[in-house]
Amino acid sequence: MAAGDRTRRWAAVVLVGVVGAGLGAFLAAQDLDRANEWSGVFGLFLTLAGVGLSAYGLFGARRAAGGQSVDDSVVGGGVTQVRGVRGDVRIGRSAPATGSPSAPSAPPPSAAGVGAGGRPAGDGQSVTRSWAAGPVRQVDGVGGDVDIDR
Repeated sequence: MAAGDRTRRWAAVVLVGVVGAGLGAFLAAQDLDRANEWSGVFGLFLTLAGVGLSAYGLFGARRAAGGQSVDDSVVGGGVTQVRGVRGDVRIGRSAPATGSPSAPSAPPPSAAGVGAGGRPAGDGQSVTRSWAAGPVRQVDGVGGDVDIDR
């Protein structure tokens, strides 16, 4: 876990604690009937927020399911990822890579570096910490007719 992630988590914990203490102090200063009314209002909004977060988590998990990734790899040719196709897809041959036709030499450290914080893209298709001698093609959610001839 990165230091920035830990800092954000601690900030969230402290914020929730301060807000909870503030609401508790506010309700303690009210009489019992008024505090009961306020608790009902707060409960309504917390319930609505919980339903919204649950729906977001449910649909986000479905979208991320079945992802495609190439991680920590050296590829002699190109990488092609296609997902969710309900129509025509035709990807032609690419031009041969310059240099040795078998396997590429080891990548320089900058080419094998971690991009975007070392995390794959949120769309479910990713090529991270990898080196490819050919093109990297990512196609997603095609409704029909994708032609790549190079």
